[in-house]
Amino acid sequence: MDKISDIWSNGKTRGIIFVIFYIAIFAYIFVVYGNRSEKVILPDQTPAKVVKASYDSYEYDYIIDEKTINVIKNNDVVNFKIDDVDYYYINNKCYKLEEEKFHEVENPLKYNFDYLNNLDKIKKLSILAKKTTYMDGVIEENYNISLAELLNVFGITEEVDAKEITNYSIFSSEKVSKIIFHDLNFEIKYKSFNDVSLININYEFYEGEE
Repeated sequence: MDKISDIWSNGKTRGIIFVIFYIAIFAYIFVVYGNRSEKVILPDQTPAKVVKASYDSYEYDYIIDEKTINVIKNNDVVNFKIDDVDYYYINNKCYKLEEEKFHEVENPLKYNFDYLNNLDKIKKLSILAKKTTYMDGVIEENYNISLAELLNVFGITEEVDAKEITNYSIFSSEKVSKIIFHDLNFEIKYKSFNDVSLININYEFYEGEE
């Protein structure tokens, strides 16, 4: 015991003991942990891509001043009837069917556009004013948007005040059920997204002067 005490009291010998002790610790750490590598854990499978809903064909009511006009969209063709006259949108132009021929006319339904397939773009240009959830589960999102920017989404260059703001509401549950444009005084009420009737456009285009 006295011999151990004498060795410990010798500062030089004690220093050598500490050095050997630390070398032993570092050697142990290196041997045990030095050869380990970090494992990268990858997910079992690549997350599924989110696919934006696309509505090629659907049916809706265009409601203005208590007048309801049924509209059918089938792919790139749209058909509706006003006062027993059939109107069509074909290749971004409006025609009425008269004497078994298409006559190009001015669009009688102002602001009648494909909102469904452009909702994401419209929302990005809008400011959410309020969001309401009703007892039946229907959600109303109310937005403000510059009228000029709204029309620009559909390639319309109508002259409007750049500062003019319009307000609209989107009603939805599992799908969008209707859109109300409060300031523009019309509503679009969606009726069907399945079994939409085919639109017959097997007619000639009138080439004379109106």
